[in-house]
Amino acid sequence: MVLVLGLLMAGAAVGAFMLWRFGRRKWRAFRSHAAVVGALSLWEATASGRARRAVPASAQDMRQWAPRRVRREMWRAVDQAGAAVRTATDLDAPTAELPSLCRRLHAAAVDLDRVLRIEPDGAVPPGACSQAIEVMRAASDVQQAAVASASDANGQRVHDLTRDAVQEIQLLDAGLASARAALPHPPR
Repeated sequence: MVLVLGLLMAGAAVGAFMLWRFGRRKWRAFRSHAAVVGALSLWEATASGRARRAVPASAQDMRQWAPRRVRREMWRAVDQAGAAVRTATDLDAPTAELPSLCRRLHAAAVDLDRVLRIEPDGAVPPGACSQAIEVMRAASDVQQAAVASASDANGQRVHDLTRDAVQEIQLLDAGLASARAALPHPPR
């Protein structure tokens, strides 16, 4: 009886672990989807009635944060810049050196993250604060450039699509009118 109970408990633990990993993987895939990121960004921008500042005004503001929050905000900015550049690249928008800047930005964030991990609960050093602000500003600039490029590329596609749709509808209307004229009319 004890053996069966032990096997059942071990099976339940393994099943719960597998379910947790599966759910975590699905949640990460869902959370990182471009539509979800865009919707959450829009929600955050409009929820308070004003756009939320992506970068604090000064290192003094950031020094009040815990190192964990500085790291989280820095990585959020870097990830958003990377997602914007990937989206622009997927849309075949001109990105110039944005992918290379993104890689350099990521490398700088990795190095700064390692420094910030040293201070788990203490105050963030002023030098690290100013570096984090610079990384976040650079990420914001890269993101804005990628969004502008992707928007321009997609705008041309939308213009071409609407032009083609109007032409197709006109051709369909002409074909239907021609088909009606060719059909024999039933006697009245």
